[in-house]
Amino acid sequence: MYSYPYDITVYVRSLHYYIEQQNTRISHLEKILENIEKELKEIKNKPTTHIDKIEYKFDQLKVETLEGTLNIGLNPTNGEQIEDFAVSQSKMNIPEVRHSHKDLVHRIQNEIDAYLNNECSVYIQNMLTNERSSLPVEHVQFIVEDIQKQINERIIFYLEQKQAELQDPARLHDIFEATVDRLKLDIQNSITAYLNNLPENMKEGKDT
Repeated sequence: MYSYPYDITVYVRSLHYYIEQQNTRISHLEKILENIEKELKEIKNKPTTHIDKIEYKFDQLKVETLEGTLNIGLNPTNGEQIEDFAVSQSKMNIPEVRHSHKDLVHRIQNEIDAYLNNECSVYIQNMLTNERSSLPVEHVQFIVEDIQKQINERIIFYLEQKQAELQDPARLHDIFEATVDRLKLDIQNSITAYLNNLPENMKEGKDT
């Protein structure tokens, strides 16, 4: 009689156990697939929200009080554009410039403060006069004050771009003048953009 090298009974039992395990796994996967198909069907049948085009009537806005901040263009997230005037804290080492060149920072601050207090309002009024309109005095002052709140971080931003030149004391005066000129231009451009986008009903004496 032929003798098997292993017990055939053990083999059959092992095979049976393996098949049972595979059947159990297949049943589990079938249930998962069934649930997924059910969820997909529910998602497809769920009503979707459709938003029509939204139109804002800026010319119908009415301002009763001047509160908060205008953020007219001196406080963006990208220093490359006037409209994007915010300073990225992660790309700057603000304490270093403020501490190592605080005299230069203060000189620039004083120069820009003097410009804002003495010339900025005149610039705004001239723009309004050219377009034959006007704003209440408190609105003009609010614009100036809003810019004043934002200007310090912008000074640091420009000085950070001159880190290498700041190491040379002979260059400090040139940096001072260049930074002041750049800030004045930024202020003027920001005011221009703000006034150009201001609703007509907020301006007085505008010809229609």
